[in-house]
Parts: sequence; C-alpha cells; structure tokens
Amino acid sequence: MKAVFGAIIFASVAKAAVANPDATSIINDYRSDKRRAPLVYSQALEKVAQDHANDMANEGYFSHTGANGSSIGDRVKSQKYQWCFVAENIAKGQKDLGQVMAGWKSSKGHYKNKMHKKAQEFGLARGDGNVWVMVLAAPC
Repeated sequence: MKAVFGAIIFASVAKAAVANPDATSIINDYRSDKRRAPLVYSQALEKVAQDHANDMANEGYFSHTGANGSSIGDRVKSQKYQWCFVAENIAKGQKDLGQVMAGWKSSKGHYKNKMHKKAQEFGLARGDGNVWVMVLAAPC
C-alpha cells in the first residue's frame, strides 16, 4: 500500500504524563536539533487524534475534515481544550511508528507542524488500516 500524508495548521487570531514515550522521544529529538522546546504528551490530544483516526478508518475516507464536517480546531475544542495554536498531521499505510515519523519528517508541511515554535503538546493515534493522526497544540 502506498503511504499517504496530509498536513494542516491553524493559529488562533487571539494569540499568535508521557503516554507514548517512543513518539515523545522521537519528536523531541527532532525539536532539540533545531533548538525548539520539547513537547509534552497530552491524553486529551491523543483522544482527539484517536477519534479522528477511527472515524477515517470506519467511514473509509482520508481528510483533515471529519465525516461530520469538523475541522481539527472543532475537534480539539470539543474536548474542552482551549487552544491558541493547533495543527494536525495525518498519514495512511505506514506499518509502524518509525515509518510514520520518518515520513512526516521528510514532508515539508508535516515537519513544519512538528517543529512549530508555538506547539507545546501533542497526541498521537493509530486507527485500523494504519491510519495515523498527530495533533499538536498549545493551550491559551
């Protein structure tokens, strides 16, 4: 299966416990190399990511727009996360964490999301059919 990627980013106009240690280590190694602050793993953002990964897998689509028309900002806000910055990386077909993280590193838009100076937290999930979602955000 061919690997597929998609990246999206939003920033609010108002303001310009590690659950997955492997992902946290990988992303923070990338960020450290560019002198970016480390990200903290967020269970709330993981839930947003898992819900979107499951929705895409169950409904048979691949998009930053949810089956119900929701954006990443809408989905994060629905979890009561008041964000000032939010971004989303999606991928499909990668069989493991190393493959998806390497793919996102080699993609300009995904890499920009992972390295964004406003990002403070992230959550990562994998759905059926190797559908991956990473949500990066900063609370207000």
